[in-house]
Amino acid sequence: MRDVRIDRDALTAIVAHARREAPKECCGLLVGRAGEILEAVPAENRASDPTRRYEIDPADFFAQIRRCRQINERQHETFAVVGAYHSHPRGGPEASQTDLAQAFREFIFVIVGVGGTGDGMAIRAYVLEGESLAPIELVVT
Repeated sequence: MRDVRIDRDALTAIVAHARREAPKECCGLLVGRAGEILEAVPAENRASDPTRRYEIDPADFFAQIRRCRQINERQHETFAVVGAYHSHPRGGPEASQTDLAQAFREFIFVIVGVGGTGDGMAIRAYVLEGESLAPIELVVT
């Protein structure tokens, strides 16, 4: 299993967003560099039933792409939208068939399980490998 680094503040922002939006699924974009998530940017869940699905508005996605390009031009960096996150308010962080159907390559998918068994939340990350979402380790920095 490969791993990806995630900034502690980005992880904290994802957890806070999931708590705020429950019982709806929260969603957002992950900004960083290859193998590194530096920022979690909340997005509005545009799904017709946000208690069961998530859909990131394409306008939010394109706005973050433009923002990364501006940062790169000003600071000579290589920031990009590297992934997305969402919550499962009534379950754990396991990837669903819907998550798999919506996944695409070269993207990190972080899922926050708000309603799983036990106390607290569980968080997992995945990448699309072949025809399945493969777990990857999140290393908090």
